[in-house]
Amino acid sequence: MHSRISSRGDTPRSESLLEMEDVVEEATATGPSLEMNRRARFGYLAQYLAVGLIYGGLPATTYGLLVGYLNVPSFVYATCSTILTLPWSFKFLFGAINDCLPIFGYRRKPYMAMGWAFCAAMLIILWLTPLPEPYYCKDEHNHAYLTDEEPCNPEAAQQGGKYCLLMMLAALGYVVADVAADGLTVQYARSEPEDRRGHTQTTAYMTRTFGQISSYCLVGLGMNSWLYLGTFHGGLSFNQICLIFAIPSAAMAPISWLCIEEPPIKERTTPSAYAAATWQMLRSRAFFCVLLFQFLNPGIQYVQSTGTVYVQRYWAEVQALQSQLFNIVSYAIFSGGIYLVRERARPLATP
Repeated sequence: MHSRISSRGDTPRSESLLEMEDVVEEATATGPSLEMNRRARFGYLAQYLAVGLIYGGLPATTYGLLVGYLNVPSFVYATCSTILTLPWSFKFLFGAINDCLPIFGYRRKPYMAMGWAFCAAMLIILWLTPLPEPYYCKDEHNHAYLTDEEPCNPEAAQQGGKYCLLMMLAALGYVVADVAADGLTVQYARSEPEDRRGHTQTTAYMTRTFGQISSYCLVGLGMNSWLYLGTFHGGLSFNQICLIFAIPSAAMAPISWLCIEEPPIKERTTPSAYAAATWQMLRSRAFFCVLLFQFLNPGIQYVQSTGTVYVQRYWAEVQALQSQLFNIVSYAIFSGGIYLVRERARPLATP
């Protein structure tokens, strides 16, 4: 084991810390920066654009589909909204699999291709799964649901589960791809010069935000018919929206394999070494505080009543397009903030 000198003095670092750094450096070995050829740059940024499209688009359909068309109970809607984000909770596990179990000598692009192929398959199944008749009867003259009358298809409220499950499985696919893309982002970022440090991350997440805004526009305008709590006489159905999302997902599978620039590894990281490095990181006070924040923040920030959606639907009378416009504005502001950070913020000079 070679010796390294601490930045605080001449005392060598502990052997356990050295081992941890060896594993981390091996798992995130430097790769090419964003100053790469056009094909590789396109393949890399396409990952985040496609993630933004599906990550923003699928949850955006739930209000019109579940609350309007199927009229599911509020707790079912809340459950569906939660399970659509459930795969993100396993990012750490997918990241460990990427680093410890390379496929054909590659840690990233095989998982990207498999994740997108699985996501596309689930979206195609959603496209092929017909919707039942709407819960409420339809007023053919006013183009609205007759909410004051007895429902024409009360069984529709019991059928939201299968659509939520399929959407969650589609989310699992793009999360697997996103985790691999994030690993590649770390490799690219390590190759950046000091004066451009952070450029890779901000560019990637600006691209993902642009994808989210695009999907909100598609769902807000496309699913704005009265069937999905909108105002248009006609529009795209939920099944057609899923087909549209399936197209870029399916295209990303070959793009991931052919356009991602990733050097093959020479030696794989063992799971035991990876686990030991993870434990050493957890023993760091700074890392543990960040981890604690990430664990506790959702439990405080995202606590809400299951009746929120009924307030939105019946009291505020929020329509489909209105709901998506707020998302568009918020993510446009977020993207502007990232752009300012990338262009104006500069890393502090290293002493």
